[in-house]
Amino acid sequence: MSRRGRAVRPPRGTGSRTSDVRRRRRRGLGRPAVIAASLAVAVVGILVALLGPSPASGRATPDRNPAPAPGSALPAAVVDRAVVVATVDEVRLTAGELRRAVVRLRAEVVAEFPIAGARADYWHTPIVGRTPHEVLRERSLRAAVGEAVLRRWARQAGVSTDPSEAGFRARLDAENARRAAARAQGRPMPGVPSYDEDGFARNEVAELSASLRESLAGQVDLSESRLRERYAELLAAASPSAGAPAFDQARDRLRLDLLSAAFDRELARRVAAARVVPLPTADTVIRAAE
Repeated sequence: MSRRGRAVRPPRGTGSRTSDVRRRRRRGLGRPAVIAASLAVAVVGILVALLGPSPASGRATPDRNPAPAPGSALPAAVVDRAVVVATVDEVRLTAGELRRAVVRLRAEVVAEFPIAGARADYWHTPIVGRTPHEVLRERSLRAAVGEAVLRRWARQAGVSTDPSEAGFRARLDAENARRAAARAQGRPMPGVPSYDEDGFARNEVAELSASLRESLAGQVDLSESRLRERYAELLAAASPSAGAPAFDQARDRLRLDLLSAAFDRELARRVAAARVVPLPTADTVIRAAE
């Protein structure tokens, strides 16, 4: 992977609060592609790395090396996806799960911490008090833990049956085999000809998030009065010059807004409550992608 740095992005949170509110208001009422946007918003702050762009493509060749015992060190050139890199509520988090998060977040970290000086020392040279390696490790583990918690929640809710990495690989292989068979028979298939693991993982996360969000409908106040109250809140926060749709036109989007907020809160609660124990093997996975 390239080690070239990119220009520093402006720090998040800059700009006036009014501008932020206006942007949130436009998202809440004015954008036509609200369904697609809501799937991304559902995991903002927790799974942003999973839904972000990925510089990788293609599936990795299955590893043939036996997995060392949990907590043991791995050679940098040999990273078996079945190796345990952490536990989340005593459930194993594997190298395959962590690697997907690392691949997605690597470019983000390089953008925020531009390369200066010798590239060989880049990942372990402190920049503003922290090394890029430390930042990538922290964010990648957080993202992988978030996805693991989401998948376990989906199983508990009856939305999915197997949250393990082995289950994920089986579904990916089955879906690609289905698409290959359709192509061989001349049958059109929507979407990509075949999935790489990152694209398939992001699709699954979006689908699970949407299903879990809807499962909260019985626990969220979606009454007419609450929808109108939310509509009034968004109108009050919007610019007077912004063209707002009528309440009846915005009804479905208001419902989605309330469900998405409830989903975000519940996922954040579950992630915060998770007992995470990183193992030394996590560093090997991260170093292999640096």
